[in-house]
Amino acid sequence: MLRWGIAATLIWHYTVDALLVGLLLIRSNSLYFKTSGLVVAAAAVAPLGFACISYLTRGGFETDEDLLNRAERTPEAVVTSEPEAVVSETKSSGYSALAPRIIGFLGVCLLAGGVLAWRLKPQSIGEYLTLTVNARTAQTRADEIMRKRGLDPSSYYRATVFADIADSVVNEFLRRRVGTAGVNAIYAERVPAALWRVRYFRDSQPEEYAVVLRPDGALHSVWHTLAEETPGASLTKDEAVARAEKFLREEKKLDLKNWTQVDSNSEKQPHRIDHSLTWQQNESLDRGTSPSGGTEEHAHARIEVHVLGDEVTNYRTYVKIPDDWRRKQEEGSLFRTIFNFGVRVLFFGGLGLTALILFLKNLRSETARSIPWKRIGRWSMVGLVAYALEIAFGNAYPNILNGYKTAISLKMWLGTSAIVELLFAPVVLGGIGLLFGVAWFYGRRAFGEGDLPGGARVPGIYYRDALCIGLGGAGGLAGLQRFFSAAATRWPTLHRSVAAAFGQDYDASLPAASILGWSLLHSLLMTGLVVAAASFVAAQVRRPALRILLLLAGSLSLVGGGWGSPTDFAQRFF
Repeated sequence: MLRWGIAATLIWHYTVDALLVGLLLIRSNSLYFKTSGLVVAAAAVAPLGFACISYLTRGGFETDEDLLNRAERTPEAVVTSEPEAVVSETKSSGYSALAPRIIGFLGVCLLAGGVLAWRLKPQSIGEYLTLTVNARTAQTRADEIMRKRGLDPSSYYRATVFADIADSVVNEFLRRRVGTAGVNAIYAERVPAALWRVRYFRDSQPEEYAVVLRPDGALHSVWHTLAEETPGASLTKDEAVARAEKFLREEKKLDLKNWTQVDSNSEKQPHRIDHSLTWQQNESLDRGTSPSGGTEEHAHARIEVHVLGDEVTNYRTYVKIPDDWRRKQEEGSLFRTIFNFGVRVLFFGGLGLTALILFLKNLRSETARSIPWKRIGRWSMVGLVAYALEIAFGNAYPNILNGYKTAISLKMWLGTSAIVELLFAPVVLGGIGLLFGVAWFYGRRAFGEGDLPGGARVPGIYYRDALCIGLGGAGGLAGLQRFFSAAATRWPTLHRSVAAAFGQDYDASLPAASILGWSLLHSLLMTGLVVAAASFVAAQVRRPALRILLLLAGSLSLVGGGWGSPTDFAQRFF
């Protein structure tokens, strides 16, 4: 790539494109586009950053002798150099086992981490959830509800998904007012934040239904979507309100004396009039807290229903928080945007590109030739199998059906989705292979051949050490995670938002296989990333000051821009 000018052309192309796009966005009147333009233009400095890092790690500029034609190896040189590689691999048969004190330390980590994970149980938003039905049971109950309404569920395509409808900004507002336990009580008793949703639709037909169930399988609501041309009644607003109030009193058993109508909207369709009506509960969800202003300063439970013609449907509940507070939480700044994207792009992009370029440049070296691509290929196949398990037995297919837009053909949607999933398979296969290859290359350069056995036979003590590191590391990390979570409850900080932790794969066809595939795939990817990054730094960055600088930059990039206060930033950083 360097000899024929390919790398220089790519860098020039990337730099010019980044500058042109950045300058175009900077000229916009939108602050968001201006900020994006600055970030894109700043990314053009990445080649200069790569050059500076290369200069500092080598202590000077690189010689260009290897770029000349006389530096290219002749076939005789290649042939004569092959036995040397074989000899070097034959000599590398030793492996330095872990010292007894290291194994003892790993045992202490496993024991202490297990005790911390067992004893410390910090509260989290979403722990209230108790599912008594699975996806199949939810679909069966939804079918029964459809039959009671005179509809044949077998004549529809069905998609059953577990819907997390909790708003992370609302979670943070309620957490500050009533605490984590109070948030869980609100979601468990008053405004559900996790529901089963079974969608019923037909190919290319806009009319569809959705049955929403509570975690215990009880009916929450039935949604009905009509085409704009569907005929119906043209009720006045007062008539629509009367029908909606009757529905709320008789179907939902609500005492409307405790509720106030706060919003209404009417939309004229070609052959009917649709109404959207909203009620707010008079008693706030955070009563007894410090703010003493009006209702606009508190969080309230709200109900929304639609009256489509003369049909009352699309009942939903949600939490309304002050608009000013939400805007303040969600507003961005130039510093936050640059910090969130700029640091991540410069660190991950710069470090990744530098490692990849150096790897490709030394692809003909003896170290690169020693990479066991066959063994890495087998691990890549394991990752591919894990990806197949996740797709086949996970919630990919229900989510694809749930995301289908009836404006297009269902076959077109399924075909496009299948192509995307199939195209991602070789990305997984090649990505794991490339990560492991790069990790092996820099690991050999950093630690030598003896500590990385590359032969067909790996000593049994190597697997013993790997098992000890895996158990001790996993136990220690689990204990540290519980410790920091428990410490965060005693050292509360102001977050920007808090996501609910309900869990995953509840709507998978076979959750155990899906979770196994997901865990295995992400374990391989994370192992490759961590080992490749650590080996690259150990092999190429010799100066301790630069290593500390990279460690700080990596920590800052992982913090991102989601912190809500300086103390929250410090907590995330440490």
